[in-house]
Amino acid sequence: MAEYCAIVFDLKNSRGLANRSQVQGVLIESMKKYNDQFADRIAAPFLVILGDEWQGLLRPDADYQHTIDFFQSALQLPFYVGVGVGECTVFSAELTVNQLDGPAFYKARQALKFAKHHGYTKVYIE
Repeated sequence: MAEYCAIVFDLKNSRGLANRSQVQGVLIESMKKYNDQFADRIAAPFLVILGDEWQGLLRPDADYQHTIDFFQSALQLPFYVGVGVGECTVFSAELTVNQLDGPAFYKARQALKFAKHHGYTKVYIE
């Protein structure tokens, strides 16, 4: 099986933002732009999964750092990133990224938790 790259992002201290609804609007527009502009790199488009968290699945040969750089440039706000590389055991083009499952997602979530707990910006688990 191919190894995909799952990425989960979480804005830092977003609940304390005075302009939180505006930031969420920018986030949604940024995801739409990324999903359209880089569709050839995406196995499952980025989607908001919890308030200020968003997630996507990249194809095995995609550059995850490019994705991180894109969102950093678009949002201009600090965030945590968990990157997990592994199989995607539940996959269908008809499902959204939050309906998919497998080691790539477990590792990405584990990496995000580690980043938040230790104050790192990005953690990568292969």
